Amino acid sequence: MDIKEWAFIAGLVLGSLAIVSVCWVWIQKQVLGAGGGVLSFFGVLLVGLSLWTSASVEVTPEGFRAEFERLEREVQQVAQKSQQIGQEVESVAQANNALSREVKVVAENLKVNKSQFLELTQTLQQRQLLDQQQLEQLNAPLQRLPEVDQRILDSSQLKLRDPSQ
Repeated sequence: MDIKEWAFIAGLVLGSLAIVSVCWVWIQKQVLGAGGGVLSFFGVLLVGLSLWTSASVEVTPEGFRAEFERLEREVQQVAQKSQQIGQEVESVAQANNALSREVKVVAENLKVNKSQFLELTQTLQQRQLLDQQQLEQLNAPLQRLPEVDQRILDSSQLKLRDPSQ
């Protein structure tokens, strides 16, 4: 932080403390006095000067113009951050959709392989190349294989917004 920002913060804090102290005394004792008036004046002066150091006000025959440098800078920073976040969300959504497509392919391959292995074990049993115990040993892991619910996978995909809208 540079000296202008420190001066802004110090003026704002000291001016606010001066105003708050006068208000506190008024609430407690209902007394303002000369000291209260002076503190109020300097509190308002410090707060006002702190806030208006980055402002430019101009009245011309064409009209009224006010520029708030600090506020404009902060708005630009927020807009830039918002744009960056939007781009990051877009890239995350694209990665999510690519990953979902890959998971669908893997799930489909798993389903096909499982059915092929089950058919193979049935064929081996029909040809009497496997006894019942061997058949159960082969089928047990195949039956425990997880299955991907396509509806859940489809609902987990992030919807990309249309850039033309």
